[in-house]
Amino acid sequence: MVSCYRCLDFTYSPTYFETLECSMLIHVGLSFCAKVEPTGKPGYVKLLLAQNTDAQETNQLIQMAVGKNNLLSAEKLANRFMGELKRCLQQCQQDAWNQDNLLLADDDDDARWKLEQLRHIDDRTKLRRHGPAIQMDVSHLPLTPTKLFYSVDMVPTIQISGGNGEDHYYVAKPIKRASGPQIAWRRSFSLQEKDRLTTLDQDQGCRKQVLRVLKVIRNREPGLKLLTSYHLKTVLFRKTDELSDPAQWRNECLGQRLMDVIAQIEKEMGRGTMPNYFLPDVNLLDGMKEKAVFNMRQRLKHLKNSERKMTKLLQSKAKGTDTVLSVSN
Repeated sequence: MVSCYRCLDFTYSPTYFETLECSMLIHVGLSFCAKVEPTGKPGYVKLLLAQNTDAQETNQLIQMAVGKNNLLSAEKLANRFMGELKRCLQQCQQDAWNQDNLLLADDDDDARWKLEQLRHIDDRTKLRRHGPAIQMDVSHLPLTPTKLFYSVDMVPTIQISGGNGEDHYYVAKPIKRASGPQIAWRRSFSLQEKDRLTTLDQDQGCRKQVLRVLKVIRNREPGLKLLTSYHLKTVLFRKTDELSDPAQWRNECLGQRLMDVIAQIEKEMGRGTMPNYFLPDVNLLDGMKEKAVFNMRQRLKHLKNSERKMTKLLQSKAKGTDTVLSVSN
């Protein structure tokens, strides 16, 4: 099909402060027409610039990101955007130095602080590439190379206006288990995930608390380091659908629900398949070595079956609560 891409976006999400759990889209107003074609890999597509697209009407950023066979290259697009971002940082810093302090009101401390930040915005920001993403590391002022203020990843995202009026988003993603390093476009449901998390505990349940505790376990147990927040959220969403009675997610059920989700993760690892919540044909365990998955499953099984070890791991109080967790089955 031929789709008109209303705009090019860059997905922005934190990498340094994982607990922020926020994401947003930076919109860049570019329009072009392209075809969406399958890749043979579930969830992945290729974006082919339409043959009849007028070169003069296609933004130069897009033209320079088109590779062989007229395919939109996420790699080239990210490189181009990184260059544009660097120029923007340099320009912002230069403009800030050109601004006269005398034009600011004497009592406007906030404006002076902002101006000082902008005068060093390029110096304190480092850009680097990993895969299709651009990582932006911002240091504190005064400049301390080893003291990071925050870090974000930006990934090229294409917004498609569907025929039913619903917008679809595609993000640049490496194709796992490909014969060589390949990057394609995969449907993103980050906005739906955000909405789901926002409304997850409208009944004053403990679902978000379960997710927080799962992250504590993952962060404190070295053997589980390959489990990402996305893995944990996915299984929690599935278990929430299965246990649909709000009474099953009351705060006093926190320990039992935690064990249920851990058991579900272990079960899916045993099968070697952890389906994406929105794209069930996509296996979130793809790309992990079987031995690594086996070891994580064994560690989860060991923790689940040992109340003493689980309690020791959770000796500190769960973040955001004064409830002492009970892990008894």
